[in-house]
Amino acid sequence: MKNYEFIFKNFGRTVYVKDGNNQTENYKAFLQPLRYKNKMYLSGYYSELGHYGEGYYLYVGPPSVPLKNLSAKAILHCEGVNYNIYRTEQVFFKNKGVYVWAIIKEEPRFE
Repeated sequence: MKNYEFIFKNFGRTVYVKDGNNQTENYKAFLQPLRYKNKMYLSGYYSELGHYGEGYYLYVGPPSVPLKNLSAKAILHCEGVNYNIYRTEQVFFKNKGVYVWAIIKEEPRFE
């Protein structure tokens, strides 16, 4: 098992991606709030993932789920919360995919 696979499998959160009628199997990835330069969190609230201010999060996942060619309605699901996927890129090392990062935002909840 490659080091990055070990890290995702043992330390990641369970997620899946759904795009229309297509859905990935559950897999492990990391989600965390985007950090701001000045570390000032004066507004917002704390969610299970951390401080929720502007609402954007960083996703880091395995290269086996590249997140490319998804429709605008694709969502990333993690533990009961849906996230819209705004931007994604796969990172390579010597022509091998090592991980995928994405900017995601929690979908609004209507009550």
